[in-house]
Amino acid sequence: FSTVGQSVNNAMVDLDRIRVVPNPYVVANSWEPLNPYTNGRGPRELHFTHLPEKCTLRIFNIRGQLVRELEHHAESITDGTLIWDMQTKDLLDISYGIYIYHVDAGDLGTKIGKFALIK
Repeated sequence: FSTVGQSVNNAMVDLDRIRVVPNPYVVANSWEPLNPYTNGRGPRELHFTHLPEKCTLRIFNIRGQLVRELEHHAESITDGTLIWDMQTKDLLDISYGIYIYHVDAGDLGTKIGKFALIK
């Protein structure tokens, strides 16, 4: 008996499956963690799911300005999620509104989508 190690079949990668969870992000919903501090907001995060093994994720505001660029390098082939702390490249909290994300997976293609942050 013999086994074969894990591998990725790039022909089966479907970039249309990429999702942002939760979308829209509502600050007052149950996804928002409890605030461990006496005042201010606790940590926030968005999950980008079903990402390919290696890709670059760019997040833009509605005016087209780059908010953040993140690299995704999966630890295993089953790890297709990237967690974003909802901060800009200058480590400031993002504001409410609509955002555009662009996933660049190299030879596998690109995916463009949007998500919203609601107060």
